[in-house]
Amino acid sequence: MEIILIRHGESKGNKDQIVQGQTDEGLSELGHLQAEKLSEYLATLNASGIYSSDLGRAEQTAMPTAKKLSLPVKRDPNLREAHFGIWEGLTFNEVKEKYWAEYNAWHEDYFIRPDWFESYETHLLRVKCAIENILKSHNKNDTVLVFTHGGSIKTQIGYFQKMNGKDLANFGSANCSLACLKFNPSTDYEKGKMIYYNKIVINLENNN
Repeated sequence: MEIILIRHGESKGNKDQIVQGQTDEGLSELGHLQAEKLSEYLATLNASGIYSSDLGRAEQTAMPTAKKLSLPVKRDPNLREAHFGIWEGLTFNEVKEKYWAEYNAWHEDYFIRPDWFESYETHLLRVKCAIENILKSHNKNDTVLVFTHGGSIKTQIGYFQKMNGKDLANFGSANCSLACLKFNPSTDYEKGKMIYYNKIVINLENNN
């Protein structure tokens, strides 16, 4: 089985440089265009299932592909981005100004988080739970599309690539980028392999 993890298109928060976490205002105008472009590629993958975080920016990215493939979008809150507590709704500049020590520590080691953050371990385990449910629900030769968030994808990159906190702190996923997990012949989560990550398959700019 191949599980393709897909980061959402540009959100309104991305455009305005706002910390989002589990706060959501959906996709920007560019994000909607990216989702349409991405659907043309994803529709060629012969997917048998589509899953999404229940946050709007992920769902809205999934919908054009779901329409092309005539598949329902199965929503799972376990695929949500991490919760960032009191930072949510602030601009990144405001965070750097008011919480510079915590911000710098986190950007030096992804595992070191303020008390008001969801922990890395909790985030990893709930995304793992979502993937294990997918593994139980599909055949071993299926391809499944999972629309989620940068931080949620990062937990899987960290697990399967055995990255430490410092390596993960320097890693980011582009909007609409893909990461592929392969489970074959075993469908045990722990025996999966990451085939690629941060794969960009569309032009992310609005220049047609």
